[in-house]
Amino acid sequence: MWQVSEERMSVRRFAYLPLAVYFFPRYGLRLTWPLLVWGLVAEPDRAWADRVLLRDLEVIANVRVVDFNEDGVRLDDGRHLGWERIERAQVASDQQAAFDQMHDEIGEHMYRLHQRLRVGDYRGLLDHAQALYPRYVGRDSPAAYVVFQSLMWGRLAIGQREAAVEPYVRALDVLQRRRRHPIDLPGRRRLDYDPHTGLTGDLVPIWFDRQACQAALPGVLRAIGQMAEPRPEGLRIYYGTLALTAGQWEEARRALAGVHSEHPQLVQLLTITVAQGEVLAETSGEALQRLEKMLDRMAPENRPLALYWLGRSALQATDSHQRQQGMLQLLELPALYGQDYPDLAAAALYHTMLALGRDDDADGQVAVRHELLNRYKQSYHARLVRDESTNQTVP
Repeated sequence: MWQVSEERMSVRRFAYLPLAVYFFPRYGLRLTWPLLVWGLVAEPDRAWADRVLLRDLEVIANVRVVDFNEDGVRLDDGRHLGWERIERAQVASDQQAAFDQMHDEIGEHMYRLHQRLRVGDYRGLLDHAQALYPRYVGRDSPAAYVVFQSLMWGRLAIGQREAAVEPYVRALDVLQRRRRHPIDLPGRRRLDYDPHTGLTGDLVPIWFDRQACQAALPGVLRAIGQMAEPRPEGLRIYYGTLALTAGQWEEARRALAGVHSEHPQLVQLLTITVAQGEVLAETSGEALQRLEKMLDRMAPENRPLALYWLGRSALQATDSHQRQQGMLQLLELPALYGQDYPDLAAAALYHTMLALGRDDDADGQVAVRHELLNRYKQSYHARLVRDESTNQTVP
């Protein structure tokens, strides 16, 4: 606990001097000295307490701020205040500058995160979460979780799926470390995840932007490496699929080789991921054959991914009937799963559109293109089509 500053003590001494002057001529030193002693040594903490003004205009007085850091402010009565609650505070003079600086750097951002989480404004989380994120890496407090979760959802809201994996890993780490002490996140939304596999419904393990995957890999690797043991093996699926899309084949193989779980969803996902590698390498191997045999008994959450990679594989065939079967498999995705898996549905439409173009079906190509641009206008593949159209019109 901080000690009372010399400045405060000197002011206290001065405050009791008039009383001593008044009483000494009348009662002498014998009765005056207890007053002087009491004035100098009696609990200075309460006589010169700190004051904290909260954003709801509540004033907390007669307390001492005994500690503060990125996670919040601790009072001597045992209370802990988050920075988002504090409007301003008067603390010990030798700590005031440091307190004000931390409040200025954290308080407003944290307040905005809480506010936007309550109303579901996930796009509005992004700037504030990105400003705070470096300060909270390595922390496992409720405040850190708010930052990590906000950054994940903020990036997802603007389509930065690959960049959302790193803050997801850190958010998952905090939840696992604090599993016995649930965190009261503002708003109604809660992270949908499986603590056993480490997978979340918010991030289907499929990626499309090669450069974004390359940029995301180092941060994801650091975040996984800093997690508390045991680390869920589903995170290897995330890292491995990112590496595959980034073109880092050996890195992907090393990550996926560490998946030993017998959890049914992970076993299926591992088969899907190896099949993905075969499709990207334009080969048809054992994984694709296994995947085709497993399709009818695939878990509901894995079936869309299996359909996508089987469809992509069939589009590479020289036989026109096989290509048509591939298109039908891909078109199942927007028809059946478009609402739950919009990015995957958009990718399926995009590759169907390309296949129709190769088969000289102009009418079909235009119809699928129209569906992609109108139904999934915010997706990566819709942006890709718009960019391709712009480049074609430039002389």
